[in-house]
Amino acid sequence: MSNGTSNIVDDVLFHNKNLARVISLNRPGKLNSLNTSMVSKIYPRLVEYAKSDINNMIILDSTSPKGLCAGGDVAEAAKEILNDNSDYAVNFFKGEYNLNFLIGTYPKPFIALMDGITMGGGVGLSVHAPFRISTDTTKLAMPEMDIGFFPDVGTTFFLPRVDDKVGYYVALTGTVLSGLDAYMLGFATHYVPRDRLGSLVNRLSNLQPPNQTNLSVSNQKEYYQQINDIINEFTDTKLPKDYNYPFSTEQLIVIKEAFSQPTFDDVLKYLVDSSSQFAKETLEKLLAKSPTSLRVGFELMNQGAKNSLRKQLELELITAANIMTLNPEINDFVKGVKHKLIDKIKEPSLPEWSPVTDAVKLMTSSIEVGKLEKPLIHSVFNIDYVHYPYNFGVPKNNQIKSFINGTDTKRSYLPTVKEVYSHFKSDKLGTELKLQSTLELHGDLQKYQSKYVSWVE
Repeated sequence: MSNGTSNIVDDVLFHNKNLARVISLNRPGKLNSLNTSMVSKIYPRLVEYAKSDINNMIILDSTSPKGLCAGGDVAEAAKEILNDNSDYAVNFFKGEYNLNFLIGTYPKPFIALMDGITMGGGVGLSVHAPFRISTDTTKLAMPEMDIGFFPDVGTTFFLPRVDDKVGYYVALTGTVLSGLDAYMLGFATHYVPRDRLGSLVNRLSNLQPPNQTNLSVSNQKEYYQQINDIINEFTDTKLPKDYNYPFSTEQLIVIKEAFSQPTFDDVLKYLVDSSSQFAKETLEKLLAKSPTSLRVGFELMNQGAKNSLRKQLELELITAANIMTLNPEINDFVKGVKHKLIDKIKEPSLPEWSPVTDAVKLMTSSIEVGKLEKPLIHSVFNIDYVHYPYNFGVPKNNQIKSFINGTDTKRSYLPTVKEVYSHFKSDKLGTELKLQSTLELHGDLQKYQSKYVSWVE
């Protein structure tokens, strides 16, 4: 057997570890870039594991110390398009997005170890899971804007649910987040130093559900909470002394206001008119990207804020299929991938992006979409949702807002700042810093002589 064939056979490894099943991405020469071969192996194995009574959780990791997954194998997709075989690319994305949905609706705990490079398709394998662990080596990003594509793999559902439009900013600018930043912003639910991952996996793999013969809703919630508590034991109790929240209040204001504009052209106008240096830097980053990709990504995220996970992945698949079947001469995806990943031309050189293509048309029309068999996204477990069912990360804005307004407790009076901190007080890393950032942006003390805090959007 040749080395090439062997690599295809072994690009994903599966093994049992006590009561857990571990899926290890094993394509180190390509930084575990996800391809059709890998997707076709992982999907049926996950379905099989879901039906088994002898395993309790799934753990996703990598055999490479460099990272979990650098993305989807878009270089192969672009090469096939150039060879007049767009069907290959369309089918790859259909398989990948169905895997993303399977993970997002998985009936057993799914734990993604986002160690090292976790980008694009690697983010898609992680962010829909209830447990997402970043480390001191994590480099997380959605770099699709640099290759003339859009933030996909279901992230246009996830990103609008990141507080204060930060998901829009990270995706459209291609910003790379450290492990701590990814954790504080909600991309990861936990932060565990790399050297503790082995011990953590050992501990988790021995955990049994409260009642294996009757995993009711209440027992399942208890089991998920037990997993959360165990992971928290392996985190640090305090942030590094020199660590600051990823964005200042002034920067968050720019991000929130800019990406709340009704159209992407309005986003650009807001940034042009702003006197903020951060706004000017953001504008410069955006203007280097494909103008079509930016508008497609922006519109998709706006839709994703309202859609269910399944519906949004279907919309992404239609959009991806439309892009794959564009004429290569005007196809920014082909141009971007060829420039950056095939010809490997370094920055500051940029591809010659095409004039703006109608983003809405790409999202809703049927340029060869008839090739896609229905259902576009399979619902194996008959589960779908508009809001993720679990949040084991730092407190989110909607939780803080709900407490301040009293909607979670039916309290009729406003709390003090001290009461807000007391309510969310926990040993969970970074909670206090997250509360501080949120209250600086959304907490109004002026109306009540600085005694009580009210919420402002």
